[in-house]
Amino acid sequence: MDSGMPYTIDLDPVVSLARSQGYRRIVLQMPDGLKQYAYKLAQRLSEDLPGVEVLIHMDHNYGACDLQYPQLWEALRPDLIVHIGHSPYPADISSSIVEPRGRGPRILYLPALSNSYPSRGAVEDAARLLLGRGVERVGIATTSQHVHMVKRLAEDLSGMGFRVEVGRSSRPYLSEAQVLGCDYRLHRSMRVDGFIYLGGGVFHPLGLYLATMKPVIKLDPYEDRAVDLTGEGEKLYRVRLYKVSEAMDARRWGIIVGLKTGQYRPWLVDRLRRMMERHGRRYILLASENLDRETLSSIDGEWFEAYTVTSCPRLPTDDYWDYHKPVLTPGEAVMALRGFLEPYLFPW
Repeated sequence: MDSGMPYTIDLDPVVSLARSQGYRRIVLQMPDGLKQYAYKLAQRLSEDLPGVEVLIHMDHNYGACDLQYPQLWEALRPDLIVHIGHSPYPADISSSIVEPRGRGPRILYLPALSNSYPSRGAVEDAARLLLGRGVERVGIATTSQHVHMVKRLAEDLSGMGFRVEVGRSSRPYLSEAQVLGCDYRLHRSMRVDGFIYLGGGVFHPLGLYLATMKPVIKLDPYEDRAVDLTGEGEKLYRVRLYKVSEAMDARRWGIIVGLKTGQYRPWLVDRLRRMMERHGRRYILLASENLDRETLSSIDGEWFEAYTVTSCPRLPTDDYWDYHKPVLTPGEAVMALRGFLEPYLFPW
């Protein structure tokens, strides 16, 4: 289904599953960028599934780590949650039980595939930027919206003389070349000089730079242009090192425990607790589902000297980079406790 949308979303699996299982209530869940098309999807499902109640989940959604499964189950008792635009979240990152045995709705992940591919001119601009950074061996990174374009981009770059590497998929979680904002393990292991990121925004490519410390060129299919984000990544890296250095002398810490489905990581909390005890630090555990500045400021006081966030490692780098006290990722907290600035540990 596209219906004039810039994405292709196939709803046939939803219709087929609902009919075969006799589902009566379906919740549609998607990131903010897709919500403007949610009514079209809901209308289509209502037409194809008469008698089935279709609800649109309006709250912010930041990925498959943010299903908000318990709340939806307790309040709405849906038969099915249709999560659009993200792939399943890697089970080894989160200790949360997403689908309790014998109860709760099923989750169906549907891709939202972009219909936009950058022009030849934009690809050539990206090639020039790569060469300007001395990149001959290039790795491709992208999000779930563009994974179907990876092969085409690899062929285009190969035709321009680059040696192209595409990371292997780890289905059912990640397709080839796919990155998450918190998972860059695939690309860290690649033997390349730099990366080309296919997609919009700076969230994923800046995370890619922090994780690899290699040049990153963004090839934006929405704006149809290429941008060198390496310099911006270097600036962010310097800010993060400063925050780590600030926290090295901190004796009293707040360890923030995530409550979102997919962001509760007791193994990580326990590791940080043991490290702090070993290094003579004191800490208090803080639990939060939706962490924002107001929430952090309300608990902040003279006692706390630094914080580490175990829910989403992008909160410190994207939302709290200028907070008046150090707010660190788990990897950065390990650096501060051990008293070193290299190597940089991101995100975990």
